[in-house]
Amino acid sequence: MPPGQPEFEGIKVKVLHARSLGFVGAVLALLTMAAAVSFGLLMLFGKALLAAALVKLLWPAVFSTAFTAWVFGAEAVPYWKVFLLMVAGSVVAKLLRPGSWGR
Repeated sequence: MPPGQPEFEGIKVKVLHARSLGFVGAVLALLTMAAAVSFGLLMLFGKALLAAALVKLLWPAVFSTAFTAWVFGAEAVPYWKVFLLMVAGSVVAKLLRPGSWGR
């Protein structure tokens, strides 16, 4: 810059890339965050989700309604109870045999 006061009159600067998206941008950011959290939960509990779905489908074919009512307190197998049992079972398996699960 030359010495003295620079003259900025008549200079117009357009910044098109810095406009805010507003509400749409906030919604897109929240959807991105929800997708990341969902993917993380799926990576953590994917095996337990799949195992619980398999148990829920196969339970009526293996056990009677009276036994199901005695175990779960209902005539149908509640998915969330089976899921929690699968999560607890995987935690116990990890505690008992940590070397068999890889890293």
